[in-house]
Amino acid sequence: MTQQIIKTIKSSGILGAIAVLTVLLFGGWSGTVIGWLLGSAAGFMRCQGKRILSPQEGVRLGALAGLELGIWLLLASLLQALLAPILGQPTVALSDSFQYGILALVVATLAGGVMGALQGLPNERRRAATLVTLAFILIIFPFVDQLAQTNWIATIIQIQIFIMLALGLNITVGYAGLLDLGYAAFFAIGAYTTGFLSSPQLNMEWNFWLVLPIAAVVAAIFGVILGAPTLRLRGDYLAIVTLGFGEIVPVVFRNLTGVRIEEPISKILGSLVGHPERAICLVGCDRALNLTGGEAGINPIGRPTLPFIGTFDASDYLPWYYLILSLVVFSYFMISRLKDSRLGRAWTAIREDELAASAMGINLVQTKLLAFAMGATFSGFAGAFYAANISAIFPSVFDFSVSVIILCMVILGGLGNMSGVILGGIIIMSADRLYLPQLAQVLKSFLNTSVLPNIGSPPLRDFIATSIDPIQMRLFLFGLTLVIMMIVRPEGLVPDALHRAELHSENEATQESLADARSQ
Repeated sequence: MTQQIIKTIKSSGILGAIAVLTVLLFGGWSGTVIGWLLGSAAGFMRCQGKRILSPQEGVRLGALAGLELGIWLLLASLLQALLAPILGQPTVALSDSFQYGILALVVATLAGGVMGALQGLPNERRRAATLVTLAFILIIFPFVDQLAQTNWIATIIQIQIFIMLALGLNITVGYAGLLDLGYAAFFAIGAYTTGFLSSPQLNMEWNFWLVLPIAAVVAAIFGVILGAPTLRLRGDYLAIVTLGFGEIVPVVFRNLTGVRIEEPISKILGSLVGHPERAICLVGCDRALNLTGGEAGINPIGRPTLPFIGTFDASDYLPWYYLILSLVVFSYFMISRLKDSRLGRAWTAIREDELAASAMGINLVQTKLLAFAMGATFSGFAGAFYAANISAIFPSVFDFSVSVIILCMVILGGLGNMSGVILGGIIIMSADRLYLPQLAQVLKSFLNTSVLPNIGSPPLRDFIATSIDPIQMRLFLFGLTLVIMMIVRPEGLVPDALHRAELHSENEATQESLADARSQ
């Protein structure tokens, strides 16, 4: 009995820890919302690797997983009521917290049971039913968020932007094996293309729906420009070149504030005869053109407009949520088609052995350039949406840390696996944009309420107040996560079959050969 309890705690430990942390940080109805989401995940995970013969058996397994998660949520709700005064949070009556916990337990159990029942359907119906349920969760989430007053929708939009970026980088790094440390540059190119064509900066206020594909195409062109000089490079050398490209692009956008373009032939002839003023001016003749706005950026940028909805408003998150969700679904579908195509097989062959791929007749130049171009395309889509969403762009946004964070998503989730990349994006961006800011706010309240008043030394008090800030340690936490992942699970959370077979020996749990993996 004791061993069964320990096994149960371990099986629900990770999801339970996330649920407890959510309730302690956010309180209120957050337990119900996270219980609904994680309960569905728990029911799905509990049924994986098992032969579910009927929906009734799936309901039992899924509901049990949801119940275990619900118990964590109930305990966390009660604990949050007890700790609220100490943490400096609004005081909640124990009876109200108990009601929150009971409701979260019921919702988690029901969600796990429903998802478990779907895993008991026949194979041809199980996948379709699971996808429909997932689509239903994604569609109604904004309304649940609004009803529960958790106010997570704005953060979810940001998470989806970075998921789209991670899916694009997965083409270059995961499929083709080309390490790109300057991926944020394509994000910036897509955003600035939108800024140029859809703002008063150049008096070209085009429609967003026209600018969106143009931004993707321009990013793809620059992907080819980056890929062309790197065709002979591999490994560390390729990473260094892409890193340089990623650093150059923001600097260029920051300094294009005094642009004057002259016709080259007349300029050369004028210089030869000693009269450079005779050069024919094309752009910025009367005064130098401020192309990018420098550090101040481009502002404002036009927003999308749809019939019956009108122009998207910054305060109304629903249109933005469904737009970025549509772009993510479109990206997922297109990339999955690319992966299963002849081009996708060529990317995999190049990743495994360039020499063997070339001997088999694969055009290395064309295949590599298409990998850079396709990866940059989806970054251009994300950049266009980002620029329109915040209605402004600044060069400081697209620094090296963005490329690192996106690469972390791909590595954490699993190279070459789109579902894993999405999971990695959700984990890292939720920690970065949702949990760390809230944790910083709770810690600040805790320090101001229970710690700092008891410290008599002003220097020590100031040191503690300024040093304990999780947001300042975000990059350290991401780096620590990667180090732990490389030690514990180097293939990622949800790797594809080939990477899993490469990184595990035959004696380990996978028991899958490289030949079997490559045949999938």
